[in-house]
Amino acid sequence: MPHNQIINITDFCDSYNPIVKSYATGFLSKIIALDDIKTLLFNDFSTKPTKELIDFADETSDNYFSSFIYRLVGVKEIIFCRENKKQLDTNEVWKLISKSIRIIPAELTISSIGSQGFLSIPLYKQDASLINFDFIRLHIWDDSLEEYMDLKKCKDFSIHSHTFFTKSWIITGKVQNDRYEYETDSGDTTHSFFEVQYNKSLNEVNQHTSKAVNKNINARLFKTSEETHFAKGYYEIEPSKLHQSGHVNSPNSSATFFSFTGKDGLGESFVIGPKDIVESEINRKMNISPIYLLDKIDTQL
Repeated sequence: MPHNQIINITDFCDSYNPIVKSYATGFLSKIIALDDIKTLLFNDFSTKPTKELIDFADETSDNYFSSFIYRLVGVKEIIFCRENKKQLDTNEVWKLISKSIRIIPAELTISSIGSQGFLSIPLYKQDASLINFDFIRLHIWDDSLEEYMDLKKCKDFSIHSHTFFTKSWIITGKVQNDRYEYETDSGDTTHSFFEVQYNKSLNEVNQHTSKAVNKNINARLFKTSEETHFAKGYYEIEPSKLHQSGHVNSPNSSATFFSFTGKDGLGESFVIGPKDIVESEINRKMNISPIYLLDKIDTQL
């Protein structure tokens, strides 16, 4: 079981919108109001152990409410382990997150192909300010997703950095993470910096399309390390540092819990791509039901 944390009512209320925002917009009309949740869960108490929250979710017939609670407890465990440098029990958190997806209609789960070729399912997004920014997602790699992608574009624009400190916990499979440095004053350049521009979307957690635009700043790349990470392990990427990730577990799946946080410093997000490309649009396939992949991962676990 996850750490039996004590959730206070203030923290619970602060987590309500970031959790609700991780679902498709239709979820908001299904989940009961925050004031009603406070009455049901806390009544006259100011705190509640997470075990009691899970018990409540197991017993209620309201699947939308149960999904919300399972997701909340799973996310709080990820954040607790990240901030307290504890070992994350990925199997137990997986059970909670998987259940939160399975028990609601598929159209209420945001599930899309990210620019790096994995299926991305947002779980939590706190974006009131950059310094307090916190975004947690489930990433799944699987060969079956290749039909939805332009594999050449994915490869061309796979080396990138992040504005925020990132940490990725491997649930199952084998994840490759390569790190890079660069020179901009070299005469022997093959790549350039690209700015990624996103379209507006009905749901701001994930975007429908993105466009990489050449900034005409040429660079020479140096690969500095190749890493393979396994289940129970994790890797971290500092802000502004270049990396390239993928999985090496075919024909099986690989899956990770992935977090961005502004609490550990801020940097610059950019992409490195072939310098002869002026711009490239990446269409992101939306609304892919992840259930068959959840089943596949369950068999691997």
